[in-house]
Amino acid sequence: MEVIGILADEGKPLEEVQKIASQLLEDIQHETEEDGTRSTKGKYPDIGEIEIRAETVPMSPDGDVLISHYAGRILEDRGWDRLIYITDLPLTAWEHPVVSQRAVEDNAILISLPALGAFQATRRLRKELISLIEDSEPKLGVFRKGSDPVEKEDSAEAPDVRTRILEHPGRSLQMVAGMVRGNQPGHLIPVLSSSLAAIAATGGFGIFYGSIWTMAEGLSNLRLLLISLLSVVALTSWLIVHNRLWQRRGTQETRWRERVDNLATVGTIGLTVLMIYLLALLVMFVAAGVVIPASYLETELGRDIGLPTYLAIAWLSASLGTMAGSLGSNFDRDVEIRSATYNLREYERRMRQGRYTDERWLPKG
Repeated sequence: MEVIGILADEGKPLEEVQKIASQLLEDIQHETEEDGTRSTKGKYPDIGEIEIRAETVPMSPDGDVLISHYAGRILEDRGWDRLIYITDLPLTAWEHPVVSQRAVEDNAILISLPALGAFQATRRLRKELISLIEDSEPKLGVFRKGSDPVEKEDSAEAPDVRTRILEHPGRSLQMVAGMVRGNQPGHLIPVLSSSLAAIAATGGFGIFYGSIWTMAEGLSNLRLLLISLLSVVALTSWLIVHNRLWQRRGTQETRWRERVDNLATVGTIGLTVLMIYLLALLVMFVAAGVVIPASYLETELGRDIGLPTYLAIAWLSASLGTMAGSLGSNFDRDVEIRSATYNLREYERRMRQGRYTDERWLPKG
């Protein structure tokens, strides 16, 4: 009977692996060691023991996870027969998303979660884990031989690693969606406290002033929608530019990788701003109903009103507030915004590549 170790990055990878383990393993036990490290152990029928740990494989200064450099040491230290490492760090080779990399000399394999996409990612990961545990062979992606001509020998595509990549036409979009999923856009909202305050204050202006009521009543739904889009785009763009989240030319090995990174950033920030906007819309709608008496609003507008009128006022007020959020974001700490935008491994990669200055992630030595 074998002992198979599964390492997973904190966040989405660990959550996904634990969810899958609860369905596949028997006699599950949760243990906490003296150093505070937590592990989950269980038995896989007819295979052996599975041990799951929240742990990362070290990253090179260039931001690559060199699984072949560390697999043997990890297997020896842990007493495992095989190693499976799940990371939310997006990896690429030959301008394709990397699904998995196997260390040729050691019985170890890495799975890059972003390549599995955003939809049905858990199902794909479950299928891959079952295949690796039962047959020790990956199923997803296509095997590609040789070294990446851009990365050459210093990369995770070196000859001592067998790499499987996505080949289908929608591979870039699938990876971008997976990167956005791993970044978990909602985590950025609490960091934007000053921006949220500016949105609430400016949006409240629209609730208390009759000129905004009249304007909202006079605007068509299409125009209100366009104003909403403008406000979301404005705040998204400002957060990206002001916090230097945009990858400029020459910051990555290829233009394709730069485009993928930038699309993932736009998707992450855009979804966060959209969540903020919808929250502001709900708050303004409730506030309008509480603050503005229906009889007084009818007198001001000179006609009968209903819920659509209150919705129009809240709609315009939320858009004005979201535009003002750009000003409020200037008072939020850029380091906190950057670290909350990306998952831990992606943020570490950007720090190691010298993109930002944050002493927590500077290379040691």
